[in-house]
Amino acid sequence: QMLICVGSTLLTGISIHLAEKLGYSGFADPARLMSQIVVGIGFVGAGVILKTEHRVTGVTTAATLWTTAAMGIAIGSGFYIPAVVTALMVLEIEQLGLLQYKYGLKAYTYTLKVHSNDWEETVKLLKYLNMKFKIFHMRELTRQISFSSSDEKRKELEGLLVKKEILFDIYDSEE
Repeated sequence: QMLICVGSTLLTGISIHLAEKLGYSGFADPARLMSQIVVGIGFVGAGVILKTEHRVTGVTTAATLWTTAAMGIAIGSGFYIPAVVTALMVLEIEQLGLLQYKYGLKAYTYTLKVHSNDWEETVKLLKYLNMKFKIFHMRELTRQISFSSSDEKRKELEGLLVKKEILFDIYDSEE
């Protein structure tokens, strides 16, 4: 991401320098190059967004790439203070995002695989922990459940499953 900022800074600086040297003509309009940076980074950002059956990922990364390019444009245009303030805001927002997952304001999606004999007890535990879940594979020997929870609740579920001596696998739904 630092390279995106540096590249945007360089391209913006070059476009402004050319405009000053050649005059603000249709050829040397710095706003045109800056708008192309925004579009190009939007295209790159779209490439990092992935959608699976259970989750969409990469949206925050795409937004961070786009914001990093905007900071580079600001620096290249001489708007140093707004660029620094934006950088500080981005760093703070990232920390707030992590807290959302830690305290259950947002949830990860997991897959839980248990043996059929332990099925009913596992469902009771999920209900006890007030977890939203969906059964998506029922085979003769195993059951697979998709559930959403915070990382803390997932660990709590794992502890209860171990305590009840239930054999299980929990993995991130994207794997």
